[in-house]
Amino acid sequence: MIFESIQDMMGNTPLIRFKSEEIPDANIYIKLESLNPTGSIKDRASLYNIMGAIEDGSLTKEKTILDASSGNMACALAFYGRVLGYKVKVICNTKLTEDKKQFIEYFGAELDVIGEITYEGNQYCKELASSEEGQKKYCFLDQLHNPNNPKASYETLGPEIIKQMPDVSAIVGSMGSGGSMCGTSRFFKENNPEVKIFTSQAASGTKIPGTGAFIDGDYQTPFIKELINNNLYDDTFSITIEEAMFRTKQMASQGIFAGFQAGGVVEAAIQGIKKHNVTGNVVAVIGDSGWKNMDKLKQM
Repeated sequence: MIFESIQDMMGNTPLIRFKSEEIPDANIYIKLESLNPTGSIKDRASLYNIMGAIEDGSLTKEKTILDASSGNMACALAFYGRVLGYKVKVICNTKLTEDKKQFIEYFGAELDVIGEITYEGNQYCKELASSEEGQKKYCFLDQLHNPNNPKASYETLGPEIIKQMPDVSAIVGSMGSGGSMCGTSRFFKENNPEVKIFTSQAASGTKIPGTGAFIDGDYQTPFIKELINNNLYDDTFSITIEEAMFRTKQMASQGIFAGFQAGGVVEAAIQGIKKHNVTGNVVAVIGDSGWKNMDKLKQM
């Protein structure tokens, strides 16, 4: 394959079989979003958010891209901002891993760590960008409320899955900002409504990067609310860190290098298959790569 730009490498990520004797009548195929240029699913939404702001005129070369993130979106903005020639400032929370921190700084973005959840950083960005000076200096992309976030998965991730696996029985992904699953679920409910959609979230008292703990009061974005209110998923599963770690180790034994978010998605897939008697092929969309989570993985 030959590409003209790094942006052209976003998406079209492969599927790899995850072997499990626990589910003899179903096959799990992992969608390796870790093979996007910055190692995560957030490449899709970050590019859509940036390009949308350029197209509507809110992002100019004089302005700095601004947004809040638990880590992956911040990495993607730092990367694509650098590639496209924009300054970037990101506000991350305490879930940020050391590997992601180094990635963000390497690509030249300004980084502040504020709060324990992304919404706290989001509100900080909103206040910063709404000041008289901030309106001139920043373009606040606001991933938690930007419709380009789910649009990215509606237009890219959903169609990719159906092209790669036309007979897919179920799709599983984690709920963080909810954008990726909202867009993917919209696509399938409109085009293949018989496909089941399962989501993972963090169990009470559990912190998993890229996975919301809504039971403990994590902020529900408009995309999470749309998933719930419009019945865009068939079931959701609360995953403990122990369950996520167990599945992450299983993936590692099969050469699939991923973080705990991915382990949580695989656990949700297995629980969903068993509970709903799913047969056939199931796609588990994993959010990022192991190399972005080494400080966590080494603790296993």
